[in-house]
Amino acid sequence: PAMPQPSPRLSPGESPLLLEKGKSLILKGVNFEMNRAALTSDSEPFLTAVLRALLASPDIEVLIVGHTDLAGSRDFNQSLSFHRAQAVFTWLVKRGISAKRLMVAGKGADQPIADNVTVQGRTANRRIELRVLK
Repeated sequence: PAMPQPSPRLSPGESPLLLEKGKSLILKGVNFEMNRAALTSDSEPFLTAVLRALLASPDIEVLIVGHTDLAGSRDFNQSLSFHRAQAVFTWLVKRGISAKRLMVAGKGADQPIADNVTVQGRTANRRIELRVLK
C-alpha cells in the first residue's frame, strides 16, 4: 500500500507560483482524462505548485475556472468545465487548503484563448485558470 504523502512545504530558496490580486494564471500541465473530470497523474506536480503558493500566501482567495474547447454540446461543456474546476478544488481541499478560500466556476467553451480549428488551439482552450480575488 502507498504511504501517505507528507504535505508539501516550501524549501528554503524555493519560489512558489506568484499569486497576485487581480491576476489570472493558466495552470498549464493540469490535465484531465478525455471527456471526464478526472485529473491525470501528470497533473500532480503542477497542482503541488499551486498548493505551495496557497500555503505560502494564506490570505489569498482564488476562483478556479474550468474551460473547454468547442467539441461537444454547450450543456456538456458547461458541466464538464465546472466539474473539472471542482476536481482541482477537491484536490486542494484534501491537502489542507480551506474551502472558504476557493470558489469554482465553469465557463464551458465561452472564453476561448485560441481558435478551435487546430488541435493546438483546442488544447489551449481546455484549461484551468486561477483568478486571484484577494
